[in-house]
Amino acid sequence: MAFLRLDRLINLYDGYRKTIRVDQLEVLMIQEGGEVCVVQSRCPHREFPLEKGSIKEGVITCPWHNMAFDLGTGVHLGGGCDSLKIYEPVFQGNLVGIIV
Repeated sequence: MAFLRLDRLINLYDGYRKTIRVDQLEVLMIQEGGEVCVVQSRCPHREFPLEKGSIKEGVITCPWHNMAFDLGTGVHLGGGCDSLKIYEPVFQGNLVGIIV
């Protein structure tokens, strides 16, 4: 397992969203309310990008079909859809990334 660098801490701010692709992995890194989370970048419903989705009270809603997912657990709030894959952010020095 290895640390995969996603961005520098200095670049993060509330409202930050960035889709990052490394090899076959594509993730969306978000900072809201001082919290950083990393999730799969595409909605598991129809594979549309989540980068422009709305975020409110720890829930991201896909802008295409209004599928809503808890950013802490990845669970689809309406049922009937796969969960969003969640990655634990890892902080190393001035970098944030994930372990893959």
